[in-house]
Amino acid sequence: MNSDPVDKLVKLGFSEYEAKAYVALLRESPVTGYQLSKQSGVPRSMIYEVLGKLTARGAAMTLRKGGATKYAPVPAAEFLDQLHREHEELIFSLKDDLAALTSASDLEYVWNIEGHENIMAKAEEMIRQAKARIYLALLPVTFPALQPALEEAIRRRVRVVVYTTSDLDLPGGQVVVAPVFEDARDRVEGLMLILVVDREEVLIGERLTATQARASWTSSPLLVFIAEHHLRTDPYLPQVLACLEDRGLDLIQEEDRELFAHALESHING
Repeated sequence: MNSDPVDKLVKLGFSEYEAKAYVALLRESPVTGYQLSKQSGVPRSMIYEVLGKLTARGAAMTLRKGGATKYAPVPAAEFLDQLHREHEELIFSLKDDLAALTSASDLEYVWNIEGHENIMAKAEEMIRQAKARIYLALLPVTFPALQPALEEAIRRRVRVVVYTTSDLDLPGGQVVVAPVFEDARDRVEGLMLILVVDREEVLIGERLTATQARASWTSSPLLVFIAEHHLRTDPYLPQVLACLEDRGLDLIQEEDRELFAHALESHING
């Protein structure tokens, strides 16, 4: 990591000469412009223009001493605190300005995310920004990484419903334990998570190997609706199948009976 304060000041918007002059002022002050030029390496032809810019920034002060004009720095901590406040205010203002300029797109994007850490970071971000409700399906092994964010969401009075394959400790949240059919076990074990937040966005992740994972994120209303519908209806499939076991498959359209018959067989044998 670069520890040169001049380089860091340049990254904050200083010119190289401004940064060199300010650092030199911190090392020795008060000084005249001539002295500062020698100490900082800023050319004499540029030093007073640079000092004017530092003064305008609030990084330097002008002092009258013994008939000469000398310069001193505003203390670094004070100046950087002010700079931080100004940047923060600017970012907040710019965020609103740019949001007002952004037109709604007719395209509903699906973003691909690679890597377990990146997927979990996105899931945690979504959970921490949730305002009303969270629906989440995952395997118990994935739960601990997201547990702190889920607990914090519950403290914000966000409704949290977690669908999983065994009981989890989540006070204040609702945990729905759903059995896994044998023929679906491989698919379920490959699923990393399905996360729907505020009916506005969905993240679906899967494990490819022990070290590889990928996910898709979208705010498409249709895909969000499908994902939430899937999460909220699938846990009740065993009860539905139990009813079908008693009443037969007569209620199912003929072209769909094979699918339900296979699921019913798995339910009976499971």
